[in-house]
Amino acid sequence: MSLTRQVKNELARLEEPLTCCGSWELKALLLKNGYYNIRHNMHVLSMAVDDNAVARRLFCLLRQTGIKAPSIIKEQERRLDKTRFLVQIRGKDQIDALLVYLNISIAGRNNDWSGLNLVIPKRPCCCRAFLRGAFLAGGTISISRRSGYHLELSCANVDDARNYQKILERFNLKALLRHREDYINLYFKSAEFIADFLRIIGAGKALLELESMRVFRSMRNQVNRVVNCETANLEKVVASAQQQLDLIDLAENKIGLNNLPPSLREAALVRRKYPDASLTELGRSLNPPVSKSGMNHRFRQLNKMFDFKSKALDNSSKNHANT
Repeated sequence: MSLTRQVKNELARLEEPLTCCGSWELKALLLKNGYYNIRHNMHVLSMAVDDNAVARRLFCLLRQTGIKAPSIIKEQERRLDKTRFLVQIRGKDQIDALLVYLNISIAGRNNDWSGLNLVIPKRPCCCRAFLRGAFLAGGTISISRRSGYHLELSCANVDDARNYQKILERFNLKALLRHREDYINLYFKSAEFIADFLRIIGAGKALLELESMRVFRSMRNQVNRVVNCETANLEKVVASAQQQLDLIDLAENKIGLNNLPPSLREAALVRRKYPDASLTELGRSLNPPVSKSGMNHRFRQLNKMFDFKSKALDNSSKNHANT
């Protein structure tokens, strides 16, 4: 089961809200997913949802407002191969009574609810219910390695999106608005904002799961950083040790290790004895111990001495060839 469906199932099984809060939750569902049809003098108000639990929640909210015998119809969308549920109200009198109760004026006979002067709920509990209904109607949440945390609220129009933003700002949440032709939504990319949003709408179990996933991702990222750092350091140690071993071999072939100064000869011999050790470990193995910078200084001196001797040998060999 996806995280989105888990959150919606949890919200759909919450205790029935107060009458005032239930009306705001219902209003959010209707504004996003509702459409009004009149065919052959039959008035039908339908609200489409993609989850059976949400459909039952919607059914209970309608019954709370006094609607008699709302129906739930299961439909199979062939094009998308998805199941959706239609919660319908039949009869002009019932529909008009519901719209008056929710303080909604119809702008058209279909699902055109744009241009409405919507009133934002004043009570905090009603604001939470309105946001809960918005998520049930068109919310998604996902967590992935590539895109990270993402929560999205699909909106019917720009006015609805602005109203959602105002309500979210009451809880110190700032949602970003994306508007692409017919596609309008608000979204969060911050794990902290998503956690606060889940707490606000009452998704406690989903919030605990999100926090658990956050801790797991944080620990995994920390372990990866440590491993990557250790791997990089180890690669540097190996590369540096190999260069030093090559330098020691060349120095032995050119001038002989016995001809080196005692400190450089000691460094060369201990490097050959411990080819995989770091400079710090090499310094500790000497008696008396030598610091990391001291060992580094010895190999730099060996490098300079080898360069000078090798150049001298090269020059002498060239002079000998010329003679």
